[in-house]
Amino acid sequence: MVAGEERLVAEVRRGLLALLVLAVIASRGEAHGYAIRKIIGSSLGWEPSESTLYDVLRRLERQGMTVSYWAEGRLSGAARKYYRITSLGYKALEKGVSELRSFHEAIESVLEG
Repeated sequence: MVAGEERLVAEVRRGLLALLVLAVIASRGEAHGYAIRKIIGSSLGWEPSESTLYDVLRRLERQGMTVSYWAEGRLSGAARKYYRITSLGYKALEKGVSELRSFHEAIESVLEG
């Protein structure tokens, strides 16, 4: 990819990552960062960096869209930080998905002429 294309793709991914993180947590009820990263990777074919993912998770928690707690891991027994989506997070997810669908329809309309 050309540098400009890479920047555009990176901007799109960054812009959608918070919405995708909320969707993953909502679909599972709760999740830890590693699981979120792997689910995103298997769904999209690319994984956000750990630092990018945890920046998003911290921001979502500061904004009241998620809450976190520490608990023993189910497989390893090591403590992991789990995230749950809040009612505000569900509202943001619903609005974000609606906006994304509108953008998708608009892009398709423009491309079809």
